[in-house]
Amino acid sequence: MFLISGVAVFSIIASILLLLALIAFVYYCMKGGNLIIGLIITTCFWTLIGIVYALINGSITIGGNDLTLNSGKDAWNIIVGILNNVFSDGPIGYGTTTTIIIFASWYGRVIVDTGIAKALIRKVVELSGNKQLITVLFVSIVSALIFTSVFGPGSVMAIGAIILPILLSIGVSKKIAVGSFLISVAAGMYVNSGYSTQFSGHALFKALWGVEGFENNFLVFTWVAFAVHVVIMIGYILFNYWIAKGKVKAWAMEDDEEQKELSNWTFIVPFVPIVFALIIALINMFTDLNLTAFAPIFLFVISIFLGLLLTGNLKSYKKAVEMTQKTLFNGISDVALLIGMLLVMNMFSTAASNLAAPIFNTALNGALNWVNDQALLVTIVFAILAPAALFRGPFMIWGSGIALASVLSAVIPATSPLLLVLFYVQPVAITAESCPTQSWGMWALSYAKYEPNTYIKTNLPWGWAICIINMLLAFAILM
Repeated sequence: MFLISGVAVFSIIASILLLLALIAFVYYCMKGGNLIIGLIITTCFWTLIGIVYALINGSITIGGNDLTLNSGKDAWNIIVGILNNVFSDGPIGYGTTTTIIIFASWYGRVIVDTGIAKALIRKVVELSGNKQLITVLFVSIVSALIFTSVFGPGSVMAIGAIILPILLSIGVSKKIAVGSFLISVAAGMYVNSGYSTQFSGHALFKALWGVEGFENNFLVFTWVAFAVHVVIMIGYILFNYWIAKGKVKAWAMEDDEEQKELSNWTFIVPFVPIVFALIIALINMFTDLNLTAFAPIFLFVISIFLGLLLTGNLKSYKKAVEMTQKTLFNGISDVALLIGMLLVMNMFSTAASNLAAPIFNTALNGALNWVNDQALLVTIVFAILAPAALFRGPFMIWGSGIALASVLSAVIPATSPLLLVLFYVQPVAITAESCPTQSWGMWALSYAKYEPNTYIKTNLPWGWAICIINMLLAFAILM
């Protein structure tokens, strides 16, 4: 009896300490602190609390193995088992996702470095006849489609360095040029495998992809969300175009190197992975064939080869090696910090799910089970508070929000889509298109010399509307 009460008391104390660490982490992130450093420190603290709890409780389940404390040797095994699970198994378990991100970024670099993106965007501008509104609409829609496949901050900035000078050169205001570009980048992310695999490979969400029928529902949701985002993006452009005042003066186009003439066939390269994946998914959705889908990495490899081939970069062995190495190096460099953050984040998530969750469960004793019973209400609250995802806040899962998601994972079943519904949309609709701390957003503001506060005030209401609609759609389709 004494042991049980002792464990219960410590679980309450430990929960308070964990929450204080969580609040400190959120504050640190929102003040602009380094996310990787913050995650490492918080992970270490949560792991320490988890070790103490396991030793007091006398047992813990790690990696499917039940460890019981009966001797000093058992204490050693528990401590080492926990440390290995958090700091080794956590990031190792994210290996598949890391590989997909690297190949997605490499593919993005091929699209940019071979000149395909530049040629495609110039073709769109040519077809629009240099008319401001038509050009912005066409370029934004094509950009959104490109980013359904292309991934990586470096690729976004490289394509932005093509799009922004074109729009500004024909007198489009900074508000429309920067805002529409960043909204178009975000639009493509819903269906981009480089983004979605960050969830499917994550410890908090991995079990979902094993639920029968979930992948089909998820595919439907991502494309519907993409369509909603694009429609509202068009509304943003039309609204701001008609009310914008003081058009900027035309800029001279920056063109440091002569544009190589590319065949129109190269324009299919940015869309190969998503088209193949979509065709197979639609066949399986509307027939009983149940075809095996191509793995994302295979599609990226085929697209990389096709891109190099159609742009003449495989004409000689020397040129093929040079371009392959260059694009691969640039691609990995583009996502190096992102991968580092995700690996450390998986350490934190492992500590949260395996160590913190049992502590919260003991302390709360079912007090938060109502979250599952009131899933729609919780979703609405999260949608209303979505702007808290700005500045890596508590509703941005790839920021301080990972702590909130980890706490909720203690009461939401791993096979329930609710946690995904609550956290999938904000990084796209709020952070990617409205937050100046996002790497490509920061770059675009600096490039165009656009005031961050004006950017937030202009983009956030539209991103907020997108977020509310798509979160409710996610609930309707996935739950």
